[in-house]
Amino acid sequence: MESISKIYFTDNPYPNGHKIEIFSWNGRIDEYGFIWFDFHLKTENYYANDDENNEEEDEDLSDWDSKIVWGNYHACTLSSNYWGEQRGIRINNLNEKLDFDAVVKNDLFSNDLPSGNHFDDDDLAFNIYLLGHDSCAGHQIRFSKKEGNRYDISWMGKIALTHTGDDEFSHDFKAQIFNAEFEGFHYPKTWSLEKATEIFQARLAHFEDYEFVDLNPKSNKREYKLDKLK
Repeated sequence: MESISKIYFTDNPYPNGHKIEIFSWNGRIDEYGFIWFDFHLKTENYYANDDENNEEEDEDLSDWDSKIVWGNYHACTLSSNYWGEQRGIRINNLNEKLDFDAVVKNDLFSNDLPSGNHFDDDDLAFNIYLLGHDSCAGHQIRFSKKEGNRYDISWMGKIALTHTGDDEFSHDFKAQIFNAEFEGFHYPKTWSLEKATEIFQARLAHFEDYEFVDLNPKSNKREYKLDKLK
């Protein structure tokens, strides 16, 4: 039986977690040669498997503890690229080639947890829609290699309910994603394929283990990403 990918929000009204319906893991190189990992997930509706009647819920419950409040916001989206911002976790140094296999053998850290209660949301690696547009930081991501190019991923982090004015990262989440596949590196659309080839060769170790894949083979417009050889 295949394991179900889920995300758990510590001490919320759903201890069995929430099924992850959509998950993607991509890489990206920017104009300056920095390489990033982007992650995106979306859950099913919070109440998808809840058969209990919540009409007589205690009115004094906090938003975090209230099934009614969770139900009002339906589902979670946690992402570094869904809302268009260039966020994510940087994974390379400009003075050395990036070894993908070496990167995923170690935990990734976003290193963006604010030291105080005042912070700029633009400095965070990810956006989150949870109980409204809230904030998340302090991410730790661990990879466990499976067969082929697939991985199990453990992803932990902190949440602040900034939608309601609370800037304290006092809540925790943990996601367990099973059998995820890295979907390749994207590059700026202004680059030609020749320029992308030259820069990736200079920035990636074991470039021979990659190939350019046409994103729209049925279109007259050519657009590629660099993917691991299958």
